[in-house]
Amino acid sequence: MAKQVIAGLVASIVVGGGRLLAADAPNEYLLAQAPGEAAQSPQSPQSPQSPQSHSLDISRLPIIDALKEFATQTGLQVSFWPDAQTDQSVLVGPLRGKFTAEAALTRLLASSGLAFRRTNARSLVVMAPSLFGTPRNGATVSEPEPAQLAEGRPYLRPRQPPTTSFPADAAASGSAQLDGRSTYAPIDEVIVTGSRIERSGEGPAPVQVFSRRTIDSLGAASIPDVLRYVPQQPFSQPEHFYYSAAQYSQMRGIGVDTTLILINGRRVVPTSNSLTLNAFDLNTIPLAAVDKIEVLSDSASAIYGADAMGGVVNVVLKKEIPQPVVDVQYGGASGGGDLLRASLSAGYSTDRFRSSMIFDYYSRDFLLGAERGLWADQDYSRYGGTDYRSIGGLPGTVRSSTGGNLPGLTSSFATVPEGSTGVGLTPADFAATAGMRNPATTSSTLSIVPEVHQRSLALFVEYDLSAGMTAVAEVLYTNRETASQDEIYSVQNAKVPVDNPFNPFGQPVYVDFLLDGLQPRQFVHDLEMVRGSVGLRGHLGSSWQWEIAATASTETDDAIGTNQVSAARVNAALAVTDPARALNPFVDGPAGSPELLASLIEPNVHHHFSRGRQLSAFMRGDLFEWSAGRVEVVVGGEWHDEKINYDDALQPVENERDVQALFMELRAPLIGRAAHGRGDVLSMTLAARLDDYSDFGSTVNPQFGLMWRPARDLLLRASYGTSFRPPSLFELHAPRMTTMSVMVPDPARNDALGSVVLVSGGNPDLQPIEAESMTAGFVLTPSALPQLRLLANYWRIRTENRVTLLHFTSLLANEELFGDRFVRDAPTPADTVANIPGQLLQLDISRLNFGRLDTNGVDIEASYEIATRWGDFTPRLSATWVNEFTAIEVPKTPPVDRVGIASPSGSIPRWRVVGGLGWKRNGVGLSTTLDWRPGYMDAGAFGLTGRRLPSRTVVDMQASFAMDELLGPSPLWDDLSLQAGVKNLFDELPPFADAGFFIGFDASQSDLIGRLGYVRLTKGF
Repeated sequence: MAKQVIAGLVASIVVGGGRLLAADAPNEYLLAQAPGEAAQSPQSPQSPQSPQSHSLDISRLPIIDALKEFATQTGLQVSFWPDAQTDQSVLVGPLRGKFTAEAALTRLLASSGLAFRRTNARSLVVMAPSLFGTPRNGATVSEPEPAQLAEGRPYLRPRQPPTTSFPADAAASGSAQLDGRSTYAPIDEVIVTGSRIERSGEGPAPVQVFSRRTIDSLGAASIPDVLRYVPQQPFSQPEHFYYSAAQYSQMRGIGVDTTLILINGRRVVPTSNSLTLNAFDLNTIPLAAVDKIEVLSDSASAIYGADAMGGVVNVVLKKEIPQPVVDVQYGGASGGGDLLRASLSAGYSTDRFRSSMIFDYYSRDFLLGAERGLWADQDYSRYGGTDYRSIGGLPGTVRSSTGGNLPGLTSSFATVPEGSTGVGLTPADFAATAGMRNPATTSSTLSIVPEVHQRSLALFVEYDLSAGMTAVAEVLYTNRETASQDEIYSVQNAKVPVDNPFNPFGQPVYVDFLLDGLQPRQFVHDLEMVRGSVGLRGHLGSSWQWEIAATASTETDDAIGTNQVSAARVNAALAVTDPARALNPFVDGPAGSPELLASLIEPNVHHHFSRGRQLSAFMRGDLFEWSAGRVEVVVGGEWHDEKINYDDALQPVENERDVQALFMELRAPLIGRAAHGRGDVLSMTLAARLDDYSDFGSTVNPQFGLMWRPARDLLLRASYGTSFRPPSLFELHAPRMTTMSVMVPDPARNDALGSVVLVSGGNPDLQPIEAESMTAGFVLTPSALPQLRLLANYWRIRTENRVTLLHFTSLLANEELFGDRFVRDAPTPADTVANIPGQLLQLDISRLNFGRLDTNGVDIEASYEIATRWGDFTPRLSATWVNEFTAIEVPKTPPVDRVGIASPSGSIPRWRVVGGLGWKRNGVGLSTTLDWRPGYMDAGAFGLTGRRLPSRTVVDMQASFAMDELLGPSPLWDDLSLQAGVKNLFDELPPFADAGFFIGFDASQSDLIGRLGYVRLTKGF
C-alpha cells in the first residue's frame, strides 16, 4: 500500500509549463485503445477542434517517469491517479515522433492498463479503469465494435460522473476542491540544493539545473565539461594546470576552496591529491552515474556549513534505471587527446525494493605541446613578448666562470659544435660558435591533455521496511590513474670542474645543456576513492518527515615523480675524473651511458590520504498553520570529521578535526495563496547554523530570504546571508620551517641589509575567512507564453580575513600592523642614538588572515520552447556581467579591480555569455552552444602591457538520431541513439598573452586542445 500512496503523491518535472499533477478522483470518460491503433485519436468532447501536434522523444521508462516526460515535452498539465492494482514498475514507450496529445497518450498507455481524457485545452487526466465507477444511466460497458477493431479506432466507454464535478479550469488553475480536499496540486521538479525544506520551482536564490538530457546534449565527458557552461564561473583551469590533472569549481572566481561540493546533498572532503588547495577534484565522479547537477550561485553556509562562500554544486546520482543501457563515447583532437568513455547501467525493482548499478570506464591519451604552435616554440618575441626558451639546448652552451672570455676565444660563451663527441676537444673547436647560444623549447613535451585511466562503480539500494520507513544505501568507488608530462630536463648553470675528463678549457666553466637520453619527467597519480552512505527515512503522522544518515569516505593517492633528476647527482657526476663514469656535457647527444643517466634520477614518491565521516539527522514538517498558510520548519544536527595525511619530505602534515553543528530552517507565508494559484503572494525563509570546530572554535551563520509574487507571472525574490571558510588542516598544521641567513633590507633601520631567519609553514592561530552575500532579482514566466522564462539577478559577495601569504617586503613595510611576527635584538647604544630598533633576527612569513575581496554583478537567463511545423526549437541564453572584482592584498594600498585585466590568478571577464539553440523533429536533433567572452587587457610581470587580447567565441555543435524512430520499430535498434558532435567547431585557439608567462597564453580563459570531435552510441535493452 505504501507504494500506491507514494504514487498518488508523485513528484513531477515542469518544463515550459508542463506539469504532472496528483489527482484524487476519476473523471467522466475512459479513452481506451483497440488493437492496431491509428496514428491519431478522435477528440473527446472537451478537446480543441484543431489539436496541436507535439514533437516527442520519450524513451522506454516507468509509467510515472514517462508521464513526466510527456508533460515536460508538451507543456500540458497531466493529472494522474494510479489504481491500487497498477504495477508502477511497468515500462512504457518508447515514443518518438510528432503526435497530438491524444494520439501520443494512446500509444504511450496502450499496454499500461491506464486511460485518459482531456479536461480542457491545457489539461488531461490519466487514471485506472477500476476507479471509474458504474456506467452512465445504467448502461453496460460494451466491448469495441468489429469495425472499430478493424480500423484501429479508440473507443469511449461512458462512466458515471463523480458526485462532485471538477471546475472546467480546475487543472489549468492548479487547484480544485473535492470533499474539502485539494485534488489538483502542481508539483514541479524538486530542487535539492539550497534548502532542506521540500520545495519545487523557484526559491529565494537562483539554482541552475543541468538535467541528464541537458548533459547529454552538451556532449560532455566529465562534470568539469558541464560546468564550463556555467557563466557564474568566470574562469576554470585546464587539466594541464595541476600535475594531478585535477579540476575544480570556482564560482564567482573567489577560490577553488570557496565552492562547496555535495554528492546527493552531502558534503565531500578535499581530494587526497588536492590537500594543499583544500579542494575537491570533480573528475573523480563519473559522469555516467550523474542524474543531474544543481548549481546554487549564492552562499549557503546557514544550510550546509563551511566552504559555501561562492556557491554550491550538488551532484545528484542516478537512483532508478528502468532498463539496462550501454553507452559508449569516443573522440579526439588533432594530434592526440583521444578519449573513450564506456558505461553500463542497470537497475532492478520490486514493490518494496529498488536498486541501480553503473559501471563507467574513462580513458584519455596524451596531447603534447609539440602539436600546438605556442608550445612548439617558446620564443614569444615573435608576438612582442619574451623569449622563454631554456638557455640549455642540445648541443649545450659553454660559459666562462670568470666573466671574461673563454680561453682562446673572443667571447665569454660558445655553443658546443654540432656532431661533437666531446672527446679530444680543444678551445679552437669552439671558434666557429663563439658568441652563439643554443636555446631550447622545453614545453614541446608538456602534456596539454594528460593521460588518464579511470574506473568507477556506483551502487544504489532502497528498501521499504514498512509503510512509513525506508532504508537507503549508496556506494561510489573510483580508481583514477593520471600521468602529466613535464618538460624535458634542462641542466642550467652547471659548473664543470677543471678535472672533468671532457673539459677542454683548462679551467672551470659553466654549461647549460639538455639531458638527452632521458625521457621527460612525468607526475603520476594513482588515486582511489571509496564513499558510502546508509540511512533511514520515514514519516511521523501526516505532516512530519525524518531522516538519519551516515556517510564515510576515504581517498588515497600515490604521487610518483618519474625521471626526476637530482641536481646534486648531476654536480657529482660532473666532478668525476673517470671518463667511464663522468658526465660529458660537451657532446651533441646523450651526456653519458644509459646507466649513468639513470643514476641521476632520484626517486620521488609521496602518499596522500584524506578521510571524512558524517552523521546527520533532521526532521521537517508543519510547525503550525496560521491565516496565511502553513509554517514549515526543519531542525537537525550534524557531526562530521576529516583527517588528512600529506606525506611530503619538506611539509609532512597529519592531523584531523571534528565539527558539531545544529541547524534550523523555517519557511513562512506572510500573505497567503493568490487566486492565480501559483504560490503564496509573499513568503519568507529563515535559516541559521551553529558550527563548533575542535581546532579553532565556533561560528554562527544566518540566512534570510524573501519571495513576493505581485502578479501571476512575476516573482520577485531576495536573499541575504553570511558564510565562512575555515582554515584548512594544511594551513593550520603544516610544519614550521626556517630559512637561514636571508639578506633583507630593513626599512626600520634605513634599509640596512641584515641576515634574517625566515619562518614559514602553518599557523594554528588562523581564523575563518568570513563572507556576506546578497542577491535580488526577478523571474518572469508569462502565461501568454508558458514556454518562456526570463530571469535576472543582482548578486554581491564580500569576503574578509582572507588566508594569505604576504611577501616579506610587505611585512617589513608594515611592522606596526604585524609586530608579533618580528623578533629583534636589543638596540645597541648607537641604535638608541639613531632612534632605530635593534637588528632584525627573525621574521614570520607564514599564512595569516589579511585582505578583503568585493565582487558584484548581474546574472541573466532566458529560455523558450517553440513548437512549429518545421520542428521544435529551444533557444536559451545565460550571461553574467561582473561590475566589480576588487581585492586588497597588500597593506596600505588601494583596492585593485581585476575585471577586464588578465591575471595569473585567473582573469575576470566583464561578460561571460553562454547561448544555445536546439532543434528536434522526427527523431533528428541538432544543437549548438556558444561561449562568448569579450576582449580584455593583457598584463605581464610588470603590469599592463598595452596589448588588448581579442574576444573569443567558441562554438560547439551536435547532431542526434533516434534510430528506432528513423528506421521504424525493430529489436535491433529500439532504444538506440547516435550522437555526433564537435567542440570548438572553428578551432579557436588562444592568442598569445604575457599573462601566461612561459606557457604563452591565458590558461584561465582557454586551452590548447582546439577542435575536438566525438561520436556516442547509446543502446537500451
